[in-house]
Amino acid sequence: MIDAVNSTLGVLGLLGQIAAAGLLVAVVAAIASPRVRARLVTSWSALQRQALWAAWGVAVVATAGSLFFSEVADYIPCQLCWYQRICMYPLAVTLLVGALVRDRLAALYSLVFPLVGIAVAARHIYIEANPEAESASCKVGAPCSTKWIEEFGYITIPVLALTAFVLILILAGIALIAGLKADRGGPPDTD
Repeated sequence: MIDAVNSTLGVLGLLGQIAAAGLLVAVVAAIASPRVRARLVTSWSALQRQALWAAWGVAVVATAGSLFFSEVADYIPCQLCWYQRICMYPLAVTLLVGALVRDRLAALYSLVFPLVGIAVAARHIYIEANPEAESASCKVGAPCSTKWIEEFGYITIPVLALTAFVLILILAGIALIAGLKADRGGPPDTD
């Protein structure tokens, strides 16, 4: 069962990377062309809600995956894993509350978590690739260089975290921009 869940999370990570790339292409296209923006955005309010709910969904899957790794698979979280959890777990709450109460600024309140999480996950990936760069504090308990999973030859737990943080950051950014545009009240093709 553990291998099946690891593989499933690896596939979800790969799909998340594809989704992040697709969203970035769509955002750039929407910025560059009012015509593309009009096709992609029929309602700023709807886009804001959808992006916020999608970001929450990513945070919930990442949180559940994190808990699976430690509570079911018995992978011991290292120091950097804990820092990534500190950045991810609040997102499952703040994004849900923001989506439920339709707070247009909920994405803004949540942005600091994926920004810090990206930095920590990037450092963790670097340490996995370069174990000699591991600090003494990382070696205590569970070493930060331990690769508990490795799917598709590169997807490890910090790669999954980085993917989730980047996807949440993109979706939160879209939700924030769409919320601000909705407040201005203009149709998507005239902004």
